[in-house]
Amino acid sequence: MLARTWRGVTKAEDADAYLTYLHQTGLTHYRRTPGNLAAYCLRKVEDDRAEFLLVTLWESMDAVKRFAGDSPERAIFFPEDDRYLIDRDVHVTHYEVPFAEGQAFVGHRVRFDDFRVAGPSGDLRLVDTGGGGKSLPVVFVHGLAGNASHWQAQLEHLAAAGRRGIALELRGHGGSTLPEPEDYALESLAGDIGGVVRALGLRRFVLVGHSISAGVALAYAGENPRQVAGLFLVDPMTDARRIPEAQRETFLASRDAPDVAQALRQDWAESAGARVDVRERLLADLEATPLSAVVATQRSWATFDLTAALERYPGPKFSLVAADNDTPRSLHRLAEGVPHQVVEGAGHWIQLDHPDAVNAALDAFLTKSAPA
Repeated sequence: MLARTWRGVTKAEDADAYLTYLHQTGLTHYRRTPGNLAAYCLRKVEDDRAEFLLVTLWESMDAVKRFAGDSPERAIFFPEDDRYLIDRDVHVTHYEVPFAEGQAFVGHRVRFDDFRVAGPSGDLRLVDTGGGGKSLPVVFVHGLAGNASHWQAQLEHLAAAGRRGIALELRGHGGSTLPEPEDYALESLAGDIGGVVRALGLRRFVLVGHSISAGVALAYAGENPRQVAGLFLVDPMTDARRIPEAQRETFLASRDAPDVAQALRQDWAESAGARVDVRERLLADLEATPLSAVVATQRSWATFDLTAALERYPGPKFSLVAADNDTPRSLHRLAEGVPHQVVEGAGHWIQLDHPDAVNAALDAFLTKSAPA
């Protein structure tokens, strides 16, 4: 284990503002980096100065380099640091940690290793916490332009409770390969779930889908109802077929517009919610996803029959939604209805900006439909 330390100084009057900025930048980036074990921010305000000492713990120097690059001795700065800092270390100090004990070191951190299985159209990357005993595992499917790390808080929560969690990355997303030929129909993406299930030898499990992958999860569950013990859906897609045809045609035409990438960034930013760190993360994930994959998947959403897919799966279902996802087109209003819960103040990616609410609702669903 290694410790990495850095010191910076602001004016006393900027101490609180800079702490908020640290939460939006460095502290968030530390905890998102695979191999980070802990992050501490120490602060001392005296007279007109506020001194900050950041101490982070890492599995190895390779883990440090994932955050800091090939020159890990150099401090990493963010755009607004110049606005706040009146003194700073330009280099960091690394220490060996020969002994560590306490609550901070007993957490269930998930390793995002490069674990791949063969899918129907190429290799699929996934995260598997393992273990789980006799309790049913939970399989997570991210939304459009997402990846397995969107479920990190849920994977760690399940691991701490002794239940196995698996998060796959759909074709063309994260570390999974691009399909050849390109095929992003929601029914085809459901085949990626099948590829992971077969590769891991899963017999029965709970399936979790976010956003457009609610449709992907429903497509899979409808074809494999005996395998899926329950469906837990996080702010799921709405039924596009209930949009007036003229509006749908306008939407589809807009996917061919020269400025579609800019329009997508605006959509993502508006849907992300209030947290700056979540919004920046999601925009970076969008940028890392091939534009053709995003557009093609949205085209499939526009023609996907969500109501029919919902009716094909008779098992337990639950929908956790943001406040603005309550319209006649919302999944929980379709067919005979689906039990749902609203998370007030949440953006579209509830699992990122309100992870504890998702964990609590998932626990309740698992207790009822798939007890450990």
